[in-house]
Amino acid sequence: MSSLRSAHVNISEGEIRRLRRQLETEITWLQRQMEEMGSAGSDLDVSLQQTYKEMIFSRRALLGRIPR
Repeated sequence: MSSLRSAHVNISEGEIRRLRRQLETEITWLQRQMEEMGSAGSDLDVSLQQTYKEMIFSRRALLGRIPR
C-alpha cells in the first residue's frame, strides 16, 4: 500500500480568502434553495434535497481544510 502524502499548493492569501468567500456564498445559496424547497409543501423533491445536502456537506468539508 502506498503512503498518503499531503499535497501543498502555494496559493496567495488573497486567493485563499476569495476561495473561502466563494465556498461560503455557495453554501448560503444551497441552504436557501433547500429552505425554498421546504416551503413548497408537498412538491418536495427528496433526491434534489439530498443532492443539496451533499453539496453543502462537501463544501463545508473543503472550507474546513482551507487555512484561515
